[in-house]
Amino acid sequence: MIFDPRRARLTPSRLVGGMLAVAVALVILAPSTARPSSVPKIVSVDVEGNVHVPTATIMAVVQVRPGQPFDAHVVQGDLQRINALGYFAALAPPLIRPRPGGVAITYRVVENPVITKIIFNGNVHVPSDTLLALMDLAVGQVFNTNTFRSDVLKINNYYERIGYGGQVPTHVKDINLDPSSGQLTLQVQEGLTIRHVIIGGDPLLPPTLILPTLNVRPGVEYSDDLRDKDVQALKALYENKFHLELGNFEGGIDPSSIDLRAGTADVKYDIYVMRVAVVQITGNTRTKDQVIRRDLRVVPGMVVNTDAIKADYERLNQTQYFSKVEPDIKPGPDPKKPQDVTIVWHVTEQRTASASVGFGYSGGLTGEGLYGTLGLSDNNLHGTGNGLSIQFEGGARTHLAQIQGSIPYLGKTPNSQKYSLTGSIFSSGTTYFYPIYEDTQNTIPSIPSVGGTPVPIPVTLYSSTTAAQVSDAVATSVSDSDGLTAQLGRRLSDYTQVLVGGTAEIIRYDTTVPSPYFFESYNPNVFVGPTPGPLNSNLATSNGSFGIAASSIANVNTGLPYRLDMLTLGARTVTTDDPYNPRRGINASLNDTISNPSIGSSFSFTQTTLDFAKFFPVLHSGTIGVHFIGDLSTGVIPPSSLFTFSDQQLRGYNQVFYGTDAMLGQIEFRQPVLASGQMAIAIFGDELDYHIRGAQPLLDPYTNRITGYPAQWTYLGDVGVGLRFDVPQLGLHTVRVDFARGYNGFHTSFGIGQSF
Repeated sequence: MIFDPRRARLTPSRLVGGMLAVAVALVILAPSTARPSSVPKIVSVDVEGNVHVPTATIMAVVQVRPGQPFDAHVVQGDLQRINALGYFAALAPPLIRPRPGGVAITYRVVENPVITKIIFNGNVHVPSDTLLALMDLAVGQVFNTNTFRSDVLKINNYYERIGYGGQVPTHVKDINLDPSSGQLTLQVQEGLTIRHVIIGGDPLLPPTLILPTLNVRPGVEYSDDLRDKDVQALKALYENKFHLELGNFEGGIDPSSIDLRAGTADVKYDIYVMRVAVVQITGNTRTKDQVIRRDLRVVPGMVVNTDAIKADYERLNQTQYFSKVEPDIKPGPDPKKPQDVTIVWHVTEQRTASASVGFGYSGGLTGEGLYGTLGLSDNNLHGTGNGLSIQFEGGARTHLAQIQGSIPYLGKTPNSQKYSLTGSIFSSGTTYFYPIYEDTQNTIPSIPSVGGTPVPIPVTLYSSTTAAQVSDAVATSVSDSDGLTAQLGRRLSDYTQVLVGGTAEIIRYDTTVPSPYFFESYNPNVFVGPTPGPLNSNLATSNGSFGIAASSIANVNTGLPYRLDMLTLGARTVTTDDPYNPRRGINASLNDTISNPSIGSSFSFTQTTLDFAKFFPVLHSGTIGVHFIGDLSTGVIPPSSLFTFSDQQLRGYNQVFYGTDAMLGQIEFRQPVLASGQMAIAIFGDELDYHIRGAQPLLDPYTNRITGYPAQWTYLGDVGVGLRFDVPQLGLHTVRVDFARGYNGFHTSFGIGQSF
């Protein structure tokens, strides 16, 4: 055959196999008849045809030597070794010529071209300069197949490192070496083009939601880098949008779908959502496991939802059994299923039982004076979650004896545990001192007495713009109550509960003022004698124990006992994240109380209260809370059941306000000033609107008006700042001090717990 290097088009297979086959064939086909019967000796060995490859490089692999007997097998091996140097496009048959004393051997080679330029085609993601830097072949060198094979391995390894491995046998798909110009062209195939994307495993979400978030898609060249980006995109999709956890991911080119001719393949992603295999509880030594588990809604078999875990965390915090609750997600029991995990609840129990002995003093007109307390309570009795408290209080103005019990979950079945039960037995009494008011503008000071007897002066508990506070006298209000309460609740959800309850009380109510002051009736005379029954009230028979003639306030004989039996219906929902200092959520309740002779009561009325609070997190750690109370009544209310508001609600006033209907609005911004959260500041505003239904102004004996029109709505507001302290040593989560300005000036109020 005739070899023409100008027509050579080199491919990886032709470079190696073609040249070797030609050389071997030339040796093998040498006619044995041409060999002399006696083996001649070799007298010389040389090479011809090499231009750029040094002769010494070639002769270094030649094993025939002058003086050796001619051996065709050694010559054949020399051809193989010369070819293995990689520099030659072809080997011509060696010249074996007779010479005096033996034969001369001349090996003839055809060199590969000298590389003048290296060009890459098909590389999109990797620059040509990067590929060129990986190669040992360079411009100015004779093309060497050995070096080229090494360069191909380096290029393949690089593509594997950057995520294109396992797709094609080699990323150098073809080469072309132009013998005339020396230009070396490498055809690169970086990866396979995606034909289809298949979603498998246990993704929970449909492919229509998953596929648009992925970087791999039909028509795109696959790489592990895209797959890694998809893992992060899937985590964001599951966690941020659906609050789920991605449990396991396996994905890549489907080997069975590879079409090397078309350069395409399918990509399959096996996505597994994280599921709960086991729920463990650690750290509880007193609280029974079942008490904790009944507040957990994330159970084995469910997907891991961060919102659901957070809700479980908040429910455990609401129990107030623990000082610390920490959920932890750990690998599941089966290492072959990494998507199945174990949720561990680490709890740190706090003291739930307490005995208290204390003394205190609360001054001012509405204070409790000097008092002492003795109490025993446990809201997690024997670790069952049930509560019991016994409390005694006695002092100059108060007395209380009370036993309370609560069972938050009745029974042990899922249906029975939807119900709760609370109850109490109590005997209490309170003496309050209230400011009294008279109309100084209309009082006639020229008639201080009649016949040496002081002129009776009518007063009221209701302040107005024309009535001034009496400085040297106060009203004494005594209220006693003995009774019992019971309430049955049913959970509609984890946050919402409906309630039905009853109260049976014996009440006594007595409000008096010192002489010469008196509570005036509608007709201007001194009120004496017994009052009519409490089921009705009219303007002709004033409520002598309250000081205002109002058809909505029952007439009661001061100091006499009355039955106050009530039926209460209500509903409440609590979604706050913390029972003491919430930052988000709602705390709302709606209660309707009915009292009627048909259930044994001495009174006939209804009272409805809507209490709604919502909290919003702001800034980094601040909270805005809004609060609304709406009170509405019908019928004739006993004086002790009026809606009352003190400086605990309207913080800019030192008075007590009461009415048959009222609306209270509050807004407050709370911002911790310590990293521990044990101290915070508050900025707030309060607004109270109230009135006494059916009331008439009070007149003095001279028909001068003492009060305004209490039936009309009265509006009072304040603004202020406050401090909040947590005192864990005393078991107090919030001690409140508020400084506020109302219409009449500044006032400082103190309280335990947040204002709402």
